[in-house]
Amino acid sequence: MAKEEPWKPAKTDKSERLFQLTCVLLYSERGLTKRELFHSVDSYRTDLQTSNEDDFALNKKFERDKSDLRDMGIQVSNPDPKSDPDDMRYTIAADTFTWPEDIEFNAQQLQLLNLAAQVWAQASLSSDANRGLVRLRGLGIEPAATDLIGFAPRLRTHEPSFLPLSQAIEERIEVSFDYRKPNGETAKRHIQPWLLRNIDGQWLLVSWDKDQKAVRNFLLKRVVSKVVFRTEFVNEKESEIIHFAAPDQAIVADAIRDLEEHSARQVATLRVKKDSQAWFHFHLEDQAGDTADVSMSYMDIHLLAEELSEYAMDIKVLGPSELDKVIRARFEAVANAHA
Repeated sequence: MAKEEPWKPAKTDKSERLFQLTCVLLYSERGLTKRELFHSVDSYRTDLQTSNEDDFALNKKFERDKSDLRDMGIQVSNPDPKSDPDDMRYTIAADTFTWPEDIEFNAQQLQLLNLAAQVWAQASLSSDANRGLVRLRGLGIEPAATDLIGFAPRLRTHEPSFLPLSQAIEERIEVSFDYRKPNGETAKRHIQPWLLRNIDGQWLLVSWDKDQKAVRNFLLKRVVSKVVFRTEFVNEKESEIIHFAAPDQAIVADAIRDLEEHSARQVATLRVKKDSQAWFHFHLEDQAGDTADVSMSYMDIHLLAEELSEYAMDIKVLGPSELDKVIRARFEAVANAHA
C-alpha cells in the first residue's frame, strides 16, 4: 500500500492574496495590526502555521505586498508610525482609494466598465476573502461605517435609466419609457437603443424611434419612468423579450456626427463671480481676476437653465440671449405661483 502523502496547503495565488489584503484593510475603520492581518489573510496564516522559522520571511512578504499595492495606486499607510511595531495599525487611506480625477472615459468605455462591474458584483467576495472577514469578526474587529459588499467597482450616474439602457444596448433589446418634453408634457416612447453619449455632463441616448420611424436622441434626465424591456406573446400563455437586429453602422455614424455638430452649435457662455458657489462649481479656483468666463456645450436649453438657476446670483449669461430669458422665466413662474 502506497504511503499517504501528508496534506500540504495549496499555494495561494498572489493576486488573490493582494485582493484579500485589500478587502480586510478596507473592512476595518481603525486599521489592523500585523498580527490581525496575518491571522485573517489565508496565505499569511498558512505561513504562520507551516513555517519553522521566525516571522522574518512573512514580514518581507507583507512589505512586498504593500509595495505592489502602492504600485497599483492603493496606499497602505500607518496612521501612527511612531507606535510600537507590534501595535502599529495599517489602513488604506480613503482619499487614495478613489478614481483619479484627470482620467475620463467615453460612453462606450463606461458601458463596458459598468457591465464588468455588474459581473464582479454578482461574484462579490471570493470565498477565501469572505472567510478573512469572518476571521476579523472573530477577532472582535468592527467593520467600517459602510458595509463592504464585495470589493467591486461601482460607476454611478444620477440617471436611474443608465444601467437598464446599457444592458438593452448590449443585448439589443427594444425598450419603452415615459419621456418628458420641454413643455412638461409626457409621452410613451418605444425605441431600439443604439448607444449612450455624454455631452458636457448630460447623458443622451441615440436610438431608433419605432413610432416616428426615425433616428431620435433622448436625454436621460427627461426619462421619467422605469425603462421596460418590451415583450411580445409567442402563444396565449407565453411571451418573450423583443430583440432587434444590429443597426447599420453608417446610419449610426451619421447620427453621431449630427449629434456632435448640433452640440458644437449649442454653446452657452457665462461670466462667473469670483469665490462664489458657481466659481467653485466650475473649478475656477486657479483663475485670476474678479470674474471668469466659462463656455459649455448643451443639448437642451431648458435643462441647462434648470441647472444654472441654482447659481443665478453668481453668473451673468453672455449668450445665447434665449438662455437668459429661460432662466428669468423660471424665477418669474415661481414668483407668480407664490404671489
